[in-house]
Amino acid sequence: MKYWGADQEQAIVYFNSDISVHDRHKVYKDIIYPAFKKLIENIYYTYNFNKILSDYRHIEHEAMAHLYEKIHKFDHTSGKKSFSYFGMIVKNWLIQQANLAKRQVFVDSENEDTIIYDKSMEGYHDGNKEEEDVAFIGVVIEHFDDLMVDETMNKDDRAVLNIINEILKNYHKLNIYNKKQLYMYVREATDLPSRKITKSIKKIKTSYVVLKDDFINWFFKTIWRRNW
Repeated sequence: MKYWGADQEQAIVYFNSDISVHDRHKVYKDIIYPAFKKLIENIYYTYNFNKILSDYRHIEHEAMAHLYEKIHKFDHTSGKKSFSYFGMIVKNWLIQQANLAKRQVFVDSENEDTIIYDKSMEGYHDGNKEEEDVAFIGVVIEHFDDLMVDETMNKDDRAVLNIINEILKNYHKLNIYNKKQLYMYVREATDLPSRKITKSIKKIKTSYVVLKDDFINWFFKTIWRRNW
């Protein structure tokens, strides 16, 4: 990484220190900006984002602005290298833009625990999978609409719930099967910290689990038996 070494690592630390606006601008222009520029370019082409996001000049400009807003959040005492920190920020941001462009979320197979797609229901799918999925999603959307006005839901819960419902309403355009990607999508849309999103999703999921069990019982009594 000829474009990112000790000088760039030190420049980030210096930028975040107690210096004048003039010095901060100078270190950004002379050292940080060129490194960010090369970082964005490498990730953009290495992970083939150019196949989805064709306007590189626009992408570079927006990604640069996004990185600039995140500089102050880097903690050099954490033991992490700024290269890895900002590289992950760029990659996650590009994934989000690709998702918006394709209306399809990249799947990370590390974690399959999700509120949208529940693997525990696979045993009931068989030939009725499509009919069941459509019916269940419709039930969940209606239930979540009711939850929006429930007095147990606070402002953060409603913000998270609203995004999840939008995902469900566009499930045929979005492929979200992963908890990690769901969290990222919700976080970017709501600007809430992860701890608040987690707290809200736990509350929503409790209601969802009960609803799922009720739906499976109903499905067996109606659709399933009707076809056997």
